[in-house]
Amino acid sequence: MRLLIELDPVDPRVGLATDEVLLEAARTDGRETLRLWVNDRAAIVGRSQSIVDEVDARFAERQRIPILRRISGGGTVYHYPKNLNVSVALRDGRRFGSVPDAFRFFGRTISKALAIDCSTISFDQNDLLIGGAKVGGAAQARRGAALLYHTTLLIGPIDIRLDRLLLALRGGYHPRHVPSRPRATISLTEAIGHDVPIERIVEAIVPALSEALDVEVLPSRLVEDETRRVEELVFDKYGVPEWNESL
Repeated sequence: MRLLIELDPVDPRVGLATDEVLLEAARTDGRETLRLWVNDRAAIVGRSQSIVDEVDARFAERQRIPILRRISGGGTVYHYPKNLNVSVALRDGRRFGSVPDAFRFFGRTISKALAIDCSTISFDQNDLLIGGAKVGGAAQARRGAALLYHTTLLIGPIDIRLDRLLLALRGGYHPRHVPSRPRATISLTEAIGHDVPIERIVEAIVPALSEALDVEVLPSRLVEDETRRVEELVFDKYGVPEWNESL
């Protein structure tokens, strides 16, 4: 399995496009990938959500926070440079069973990896929790048998008040499409009382997933056709309103 580590914040459009390319590579060519990466600031809505229902667009514009749509389901999240995204693209996700089964597998694996820093971390469905507060949220996309699982882990404190950006955290939230599940959040740094380098979390998660998936992971990079496809998706999809504002 390929290992991609990108800890310098990337353009969020590139970040999302790369995940889609990795899913397609797993589906069409059997190239499986574990990717750990950091996005620059962005509000990311789920595939079947409405931007109007989920994000305060005026606040986002004032803060220069783009609003983008991902290919996976689930609720709206905020990406920022102190959170770590973990993506796993597999040729056959049927080995995990149902969507909830896959969430349990990866939630259990990642929470065990993070327990070295925080022994009280747990998982509930697609959320990772510390004392009832959300430290991570996951989503999935499937194409044929191929599976993309990705989760966002809050490593450092969030740099804005989330309720000013995400409408699910306000009163009167009644979305017309797939709802987000509002929960109080906490970063790993806040939970344990001192800074946690993202590199330390990477060093814990990579061997944990390697062992759980029973595969060897080897540092790699995108091949030329994948890089070209990422650029196409940024231009034709993630960079245009027709996709991001499609609901």
